[in-house]
Amino acid sequence: MRVDLTPPGWATHLLSDLTDWRREPLPVAELRPFDLPDDAYFEYAWQDEKGEPRPDPSNGNPRLNPWWPYACHLAGPAYAPDPHAVRAAGVPARGRTLRLELESGLLAQKRRLLVYSPAGCADRELPLVVFQDGKAYYGWGRVPGVLDALLDEGAVGPAHLVFVPPVARSREYAFNPVYRRFICDEVIPFVSARVHWTGRATAWGASLGGLLSAQLAWERPDIFGRVVAQSGAFQFSPDMDFTRPFGGDEAFLHQVREHRAPVPEIRWYLECGTLEWLHRSNRNLAEALRSRGTVAELKLRHAGHNWVNWKNGIASGLRAALGT
Repeated sequence: MRVDLTPPGWATHLLSDLTDWRREPLPVAELRPFDLPDDAYFEYAWQDEKGEPRPDPSNGNPRLNPWWPYACHLAGPAYAPDPHAVRAAGVPARGRTLRLELESGLLAQKRRLLVYSPAGCADRELPLVVFQDGKAYYGWGRVPGVLDALLDEGAVGPAHLVFVPPVARSREYAFNPVYRRFICDEVIPFVSARVHWTGRATAWGASLGGLLSAQLAWERPDIFGRVVAQSGAFQFSPDMDFTRPFGGDEAFLHQVREHRAPVPEIRWYLECGTLEWLHRSNRNLAEALRSRGTVAELKLRHAGHNWVNWKNGIASGLRAALGT
């Protein structure tokens, strides 16, 4: 796909998946036509002289980024959204959703949770899938509807889905041992007292939530036997500036490489966009896990760091977590 963008008269820079948005905006004087794969999903915006991002007035495509109302998109001729994601957007989930409130001693505050059980499965003993960014995965990702569709096809087994929304996301997700204890020592027992649990779970998250999910499973393989990380922030390190999320020294990668004992028996499913800055660190981690004899699948999609990319991977992630 050849992309030939014409900047509006007020635009000074291009912000896009290819420039990591605000990290390295491209001056419009340097803008040239460029090529993307035919199945790419590409997001961009223009920056004005005040440094503010603004949508492209010539792009009539619907805005699909829930974070940024100025993010426009282009899709290649071979791009198609995942059919399960499309179906889930239009068909209500059929199962039961518990809306729970947990009084956390570790965090010294009340935290809300959602627990979805497929139709006819609320009283069954099932594995858990624990989602970080729970409100987003439940609402934007429509994970319950995707699970329903896969169950109808016989592609996966049922599970209780646990959605855990953050409050102070970066502080909680980034190398925070207290928050990891909150998930393992408070959320899991609290949920398992309300639904029947087999004792095995999948840790699932996107970006920082993917990094957190990896750390949870690495530390507690007695709980988490599988990980699904979408655009996992594996480039990050505890000493980096989290207001500029493009640095880091791949701290979790070093943890895997330097681990002296046999590595935990975990099955890994990693996804990342080829248009985002995290794809190299995801490749590095997948290779390191495989070198330690661990099952680690890496799926790359021609997209950036956004919810369209992650929604298109939910069905694949559920197959990896619950596939029959």
